[in-house]
Amino acid sequence: MALGALGISLILLGGGLWLVRFSIASFMLGTALSERGADADFEFINLDLNGAALANVRFGPEGAPDATIPLVEARWRWEGLAPRLHFLRVVRPRLHLRMDEGGRVSAGSLEHLGAGAPGRTRPRIPAIELEILEGQALFDTPVGPLTATLQSSGTIGRDFSALGEIARTSRAGEAYALEAGAAELVIVSRDENIAFRLSASANALTWDGSRVAAPALRILGRAPLDLARYDVELTSRAASFRGEGIAAEAITAAVGFEGIARDTQLSPETWAGQARGSAGNFSYAGSTIQRGRFEGRVDGAEARGQGRWSLSGARFDGVSLISEQPSANGVFRFELQGDETLSGDARIVLAQSHLNEAAQSDLRAAFPNIPDAPVGPTFAEAERALDAAADRFDLSIPVAMSATEDGVRLRIAAPAEAQSTSGARVTLSPLRQDGPALVLQWPGPALSGAVALEISGGGAPNASLLLDTVDWTPGAPFEADGTLTLTNWRAENASIATNELGIGIAVQPQGGGRIDLRGPAHITGPLGDGEVRDLVATLDLGVQWGNGWRVTPNSGCLPIRLGGIDAAGLSFANGDFSLCPLNGALIAADANDSLSGGFSIRSLGLNGRMSGPKAQPAHLSASNIIGRFRGRSGDFTLALEAGAPRLAIQMSEDRTLAINLERITADAHIADSWSVTGSFNAGTLTDPTLPGSVSAIEGAWTAAPVDNKPVIRVSAGEALLTANRPASDEDRPLFNPLRFVDANAVMSEGQINASGAIVLEARARQLANFTAHHDVSAGAGAANVSANQIVFGPQLQPFEITEQARGMVEGVTGPIAVDAEITWTRDTLLGGARVDLQGVSLATATIPIVNDVRGSIYFDDLWQLTTPPGQEITVGELNPGITVTNGRVRFQLLTEERVSIERAEFDFASGALAMAPTTIRLGADETRFELTLRDVDAADLLRTLNVPDLNATGQIEGNFPLLLTRQSAFVQNGVLRASGEGGVISYTGQAGETATGISRIAFDALRSFRYDALSLTIDGDLNGDVISSIDFSGQNSGQPIDLTPIAQMPGVGRVTVSGVPFQFNVRVTAPFRRLAQTAATITDPGSLINQGRQEDAQEPVDPDAPPPR
Repeated sequence: MALGALGISLILLGGGLWLVRFSIASFMLGTALSERGADADFEFINLDLNGAALANVRFGPEGAPDATIPLVEARWRWEGLAPRLHFLRVVRPRLHLRMDEGGRVSAGSLEHLGAGAPGRTRPRIPAIELEILEGQALFDTPVGPLTATLQSSGTIGRDFSALGEIARTSRAGEAYALEAGAAELVIVSRDENIAFRLSASANALTWDGSRVAAPALRILGRAPLDLARYDVELTSRAASFRGEGIAAEAITAAVGFEGIARDTQLSPETWAGQARGSAGNFSYAGSTIQRGRFEGRVDGAEARGQGRWSLSGARFDGVSLISEQPSANGVFRFELQGDETLSGDARIVLAQSHLNEAAQSDLRAAFPNIPDAPVGPTFAEAERALDAAADRFDLSIPVAMSATEDGVRLRIAAPAEAQSTSGARVTLSPLRQDGPALVLQWPGPALSGAVALEISGGGAPNASLLLDTVDWTPGAPFEADGTLTLTNWRAENASIATNELGIGIAVQPQGGGRIDLRGPAHITGPLGDGEVRDLVATLDLGVQWGNGWRVTPNSGCLPIRLGGIDAAGLSFANGDFSLCPLNGALIAADANDSLSGGFSIRSLGLNGRMSGPKAQPAHLSASNIIGRFRGRSGDFTLALEAGAPRLAIQMSEDRTLAINLERITADAHIADSWSVTGSFNAGTLTDPTLPGSVSAIEGAWTAAPVDNKPVIRVSAGEALLTANRPASDEDRPLFNPLRFVDANAVMSEGQINASGAIVLEARARQLANFTAHHDVSAGAGAANVSANQIVFGPQLQPFEITEQARGMVEGVTGPIAVDAEITWTRDTLLGGARVDLQGVSLATATIPIVNDVRGSIYFDDLWQLTTPPGQEITVGELNPGITVTNGRVRFQLLTEERVSIERAEFDFASGALAMAPTTIRLGADETRFELTLRDVDAADLLRTLNVPDLNATGQIEGNFPLLLTRQSAFVQNGVLRASGEGGVISYTGQAGETATGISRIAFDALRSFRYDALSLTIDGDLNGDVISSIDFSGQNSGQPIDLTPIAQMPGVGRVTVSGVPFQFNVRVTAPFRRLAQTAATITDPGSLINQGRQEDAQEPVDPDAPPPR
């Protein structure tokens, strides 16, 4: 009974359970899904011991389900008391998948189906028959919706196949677009294995603004159904990729992974992988690598592994350099259990590298091209060495990496080195042996270290930057502190050196920063054609940047000590001055890179000496020197202005040469090259050896390199030359004020060449042009002053040029030419000249008429106006009272305005009028010399004196001293006489027609009178009375003379005789205006007789004169 009752009860219970089997199954399945977090709804439409069917299966929210399946059928077999699924049919499933802009795919609530506690054994793929009918998947992507079809059939592990496919589709868009894209998933299972292949391709894909041309992807996977091992391979390619800051051409990539699974888990027990990739051209952030290739391999056991990788390319162009053989390689190790560590070492090598053109240009621009500045040669040598080093070098950078649960650290623990073929070497290494040079770590990031940066070799300066501390964290300044040492920075006779110059660096996180420099810097180098020696600038300044930059002293002014300076033939030593900022900054720039700031040097005073054996003392001073910056970095101007500059050189104990200016300016423009423009004004030059002082000096000047040598030019220069004050009030200045105008000068390689014009200050009348040359090192030079033609006339007289000519010459007309040579050394100043007289006419204080003076006068001393002996000129006409012509004068100009007359001779009456050698003083109140007549033809003399009705023959000679004063001319004891055998006098006038007695006889005798002796003495003032005594004797030689009036002979009648001897002795006193008539009495005593008969005679003939015989 009991057993029966139990059996009946079991039957009733089983029957009840069978009746409620759908509800129980629904509850159990729903509970399992809920435990996994899956939002699902379904309906059992069939359930028996061999299978079940569900309808209207839904996963996800009802309004937007993640998956819907109208019908699911399952069949199982019983193995003992456990069912085993052997058939599953899914009819018209609809999946809804979502892909975000990051490429992540979400299946919604379906993702929870795989959750659950791990099993005791490794999962495996069941060998069931799986049939998917008319499946479909909808992908919501940023490019738009994509639809895939799904279907499968067969038994897994025996004859299963599945196909998923997205037909070729295009979706237009701006940031996201797809052009002719398609995908296919094929799954095949045979022989207890399963494999899949996923292929995708498109003509183009645009994703978040990045565009891939002709992308293609293939993923292959293989595994046994028990998943004891698995292999996955991925290959991809693309014609090109374009994104923000990144681009690539001809892209290929391949990744492979192989794992041996654990017995209890799907995770691998041992595994290996490899990857490779290439790009014909790859660019990122401005850097490009051509034909780049990456390879890597990794293997391990469980959660530990190690691997190595390498990167190579045909050419790298980036970070301002180009490498023809770029490469990188490294090894790494990791542990993903426990502490989870990752570590590795790598080395980046950029072989056969050179800086690109922009970087080399920036490198060259960092060293201003100022060869004639003290830092010029050293900058040029450093530029040359670094430029050569930048043409070919190998760069090697070692990097170590480690990562733990605490963070990631990148370290440079071994030296990083750049080695050039020029021999130059740059090394960045740890400052201390027990620590790395730099460490960059995360979280943070944070940077720290202690660095030694060294440059040497290849002609580059030996530089050592030792940074004791380097610190940086986000939100905090980058800070470093250390020392800078420069040694062996030399070029020719120039050098720059620092010994442990303190340096502090602080860079603010928001931008901007500061560098502080503390310590002495030593500079030696050229200054034009001179030199600066051991200039020591004791630095204590800060360089700040951020919204511009500025250089400011940390405390007041910078002290400068000058060991020595040589320039323009001068040498100064041991000078000290201070460099003070203007408006708080020595130099500054705003956010637009516009420069400002400047410096001043107050009360500059340098003592030195001239170069050369005598080394005369010199002193250079200026009240203030101001420099101001303007322009932009790399193309700026330094405007310099010196107030009251003065240079004084003590040439000897009593001679000081001094140059003073009110102001001199210089605008130095520095860009790819350099140039200077400036001006000077209100200058003076004084030197006791000069004939005058130079003032009102002004002009403009420039300087620029020509063939890498400095050339200084002065243009439009002017100066006023004023003669020195005479020694006494009686003396006159050597010249009236002159002005140098249009002066131009060029200084190059220690040589100065100048030219210009000289004009009279009064009315700016040009007199001459000049050229000059000066050798700075020798302290010697020469100048030429030339005037092709100076025309004297009403507009210009000699006294307007020199007061010494006033009163000496008047009424000067005609042209002259001047060619003067002035030479100088450190000890002497010499001047000589040649003056060409080209037909000059003039009057002197004592000679009223001097015409047509020609010839060349050579001055051997311009300052004393002296000449060598033997100067010769010709005088067309000279008339101190008597006209003489064709003068030939040889003379010498002596000091104190004296003239040594060596020879003077004039044509006079077919003879010669000569001056005896003597020395006279120009402008003296009295001038004495002796005149000599010789070979004077009597007939020509009469014609010269314009004596009418008188003919004569014979030669006249004689001499007479002449005294010239400012008022008149005096003859003292002058004597003229007939020379040779005498001559004939023939008077043909009518003066004796009415004469009677003795006068009649005299006239008759002079009709044809042969004289054998004649003399004339002259004394007196040529502007007053001249006393003449005339003696001549002879006989008549023409018609007989009627002596009847004085010698009547009764009964004889008229008495006529021939050859009657006569002797005349006449003394005449008359004004010089009758000099011609007096001269005529030499051969015309009738004129004297005629004077005696005239009632208005001014002076009667001496009554005591003896009668003629």
